[in-house]
Amino acid sequence: MYIRFITQFINEDGENETGFFHALRYLCEYPLTNDEDVRDLKALNKWFNNNLDRPTKFSNATNKNPAPISLSWFKDTAKEHLRKTNEIMKILEKYDMVIERFTSKNPGYIIYEDDYQVSAIPFKSDKNKVL
Repeated sequence: MYIRFITQFINEDGENETGFFHALRYLCEYPLTNDEDVRDLKALNKWFNNNLDRPTKFSNATNKNPAPISLSWFKDTAKEHLRKTNEIMKILEKYDMVIERFTSKNPGYIIYEDDYQVSAIPFKSDKNKVL
């Protein structure tokens, strides 16, 4: 089973953002975020930077019409990563950010995988469900 988290918010430039980690970074820079939450978010972000590799591939460039980007999913066996994600979610929710959690047995065409996550190009029928 794979798990994906997204949130939707309008950033300071009026752009719609959906990334879970985008929201974390946004709150760290948001002037109304209290200092304790900023400290905790920065520590959590640092933990992820040290304990989660960035996917090395985000599209299927060998395809004639490559997908614009793949989506990242945690593996359900990534227990510590999911626990840390829940810590982030609690802080985001304090600032009225709604986090959606999606699960899938097959998130699409997997183009990157490590012990904790996959990066997958969603099937055409699933694209609007998890973006």
